[in-house]
Amino acid sequence: MTNSSFIPNTTLQHAWDSTSLRAIKECPRKYFYSIVQGWQPRETSVHLIFGLHYHSALERYDHAKAAGASHEDAQRQALHHAMVVTWDSSKGRPWLSDDPNKNRWTLIRSVVWYLEQFANDPLETVILANGKPAVELSFRWQTSYTNSYTDAPFFYCGHIDRLATLDGNPYVLDRKTSKSSIDTNFFSKFSPDTQLTGYEVSANVVYSVPVLGVIVDAVQTGANFSRFARQTIPRHESQRQEWYEGLQFWLSLAEHFARTGNYPMNEQSCGNYGGCSFREICSKPASSREMWLRAS
Repeated sequence: MTNSSFIPNTTLQHAWDSTSLRAIKECPRKYFYSIVQGWQPRETSVHLIFGLHYHSALERYDHAKAAGASHEDAQRQALHHAMVVTWDSSKGRPWLSDDPNKNRWTLIRSVVWYLEQFANDPLETVILANGKPAVELSFRWQTSYTNSYTDAPFFYCGHIDRLATLDGNPYVLDRKTSKSSIDTNFFSKFSPDTQLTGYEVSANVVYSVPVLGVIVDAVQTGANFSRFARQTIPRHESQRQEWYEGLQFWLSLAEHFARTGNYPMNEQSCGNYGGCSFREICSKPASSREMWLRAS
């Protein structure tokens, strides 16, 4: 493996993130195809592109506000960023999307309307010990678990949108985009949740911020509307400890798969999570799957 996240000459990953952890929990075969071998669809998902642009525009706003800018100035910076990143200068045209719910227009509208709705936001960005605002935080920390190849520790990595306080209490703020209704059922899926609980553990380990849970800021985008909802999702310390203890199990399982070279499929997950992009591949005879992977 040439990927620096893996131990050289093995298929064992030593630097993990929520994407890898969710994949192996969902299905070892999916993890093998998408993370170990790196197979991806030929075209980037419009949902991924939309989400990245939405996050980056609002991060501009958060940074500007933390630096002392007014709401109006920070909003202009966010809007300018959204306009720039959705313009393809090489082709002299805007980003094109066939999705009526997620395109340049609905993105810019969602950014503007979100910032209008939360113009007087009670959330305050945490200022870290180094004096910098806790916005767009990348983290990497050493776990207490080691691999038997090198006896070196496993690492956990990721990216947190923002740490903010509400009524003086710190939380992880995470923004989500959706085409589905953002109701009670939508928010219930984040408790428990591999990604967000990992963010909470990391906020405490790396930045010494003892968060009480996560605040999910969600936007539902439609062709003619953008709707917003915010939900506080508390998490007890015992749940974070449970996540960390469970991490050891999944890391040991990953090492077992790497040593045996066998990443079995979990057929019970084939139709979950919106459907697996590798389901068609796994439906083919084992001898022809690599050919189908290359073709698709």
